[in-house]
Amino acid sequence: MEVMPGSKLLRKLRITAILFRKLAWAALPALLLLILATGCSLFESGGSSAISHKIDPEADVISSNGGGISNLDKLDNFMERGSGSQRVVHYTIEGDPVFTELRYEGGRLELSYDTTEDAFGSHEVKTYSCNELVRREEKHQLRYSLKGCEGDMGDGDLLTVSFDLGSQNTFEFVLKYGFNHGNEINTVKQSVVKDMLNGTVTEISDFSLPQADRQSIYRKLVLANYLGEKQLSTSCNLKPYESYDLTVLINSAENHYAWSECDTGRDGKVMTEAADYIIGLVEAGDSYLQLPAATGGVK
Repeated sequence: MEVMPGSKLLRKLRITAILFRKLAWAALPALLLLILATGCSLFESGGSSAISHKIDPEADVISSNGGGISNLDKLDNFMERGSGSQRVVHYTIEGDPVFTELRYEGGRLELSYDTTEDAFGSHEVKTYSCNELVRREEKHQLRYSLKGCEGDMGDGDLLTVSFDLGSQNTFEFVLKYGFNHGNEINTVKQSVVKDMLNGTVTEISDFSLPQADRQSIYRKLVLANYLGEKQLSTSCNLKPYESYDLTVLINSAENHYAWSECDTGRDGKVMTEAADYIIGLVEAGDSYLQLPAATGGVK
């Protein structure tokens, strides 16, 4: 439709446009107040924290205050890849989670540090840039250290795992393994039982595990997060099958684990690796090598 200059319709259109502009300017202060009151939610998504607070027990590296560290291998894999992201969750002594999200950006290591759920923290999310994350094992300690960090972050340890056996008052274990638990390594009774696979056993009754081996075994158990909750299974569809039964006595606590060779879950694999490590150390010792070879067979 053609609108002629000076027509009544054109004048109405101009008046309508002027009124619309006035209404828009009048509403602008209210719109700005709404934006400020909602924390700029019209422009940002995800709230004040860029890090999800939903903890993933399978994917996150979780450091419990005095309760061990789970999924440590995830952090090692992240460092080897040199790409992607990895989250580390620290629990404070009060039980509050502190989140650290690591990611590689342009050849540097970026990290977001979230203390918004820490009752005694700064309740904020800060982002830092560092040159690298370094894994270093010392005598009785494993350290993951941040290097070349900018700003007020500074260099320091992201994570520390201690496995100093000397700091423990008591460390003993009883490991039963093999078919029907026919073999046993018992540091409490200082004995080793070998299954001869013919219905009989032979035994070392004065077994002594060298201190260096005890320290090595303790390290292996700590890195396996033996104090953490384990999902283990004793069922197996093989006949016959090997099974494991491990009791660890640490100071005044006693921890028990039982599983079979068919347990191929994450915890089953970790505990089998730790048990096989103990067995390998003991069976390579001089006293065990002096035992006669098994004469029977598995049925």
